[in-house]
Amino acid sequence: MNHSLQLGLEGLDRAAEHRTEIIRRLVEIAQGLARVHRADGVTIADVRAEAVRQYILTGKAKGRELAFLGAVMKRAGLVNTGEYRRSEIDASHGNLHAVWKQP
Repeated sequence: MNHSLQLGLEGLDRAAEHRTEIIRRLVEIAQGLARVHRADGVTIADVRAEAVRQYILTGKAKGRELAFLGAVMKRAGLVNTGEYRRSEIDASHGNLHAVWKQP
């Protein structure tokens, strides 16, 4: 393996470890919000807003940069209710987000 390839692979490993830590922290936020908002449920927009408040995510990221957010609610053990709410996050443009609750 050449040196450039080795450096690239090491960079990928560091990025994956960083994302894994972010996802772990977002899972904790999702579980906490689901406990607090048991009756209403939570959306990924709720989790994202709290993560920005806690300085885990920046408020500027959008699109593919946040593609990993799709894994958070399932990893948190939450259940999709089949309901949807509009996101209040400007970068989401009012898109509909699934509502999740504790099982």
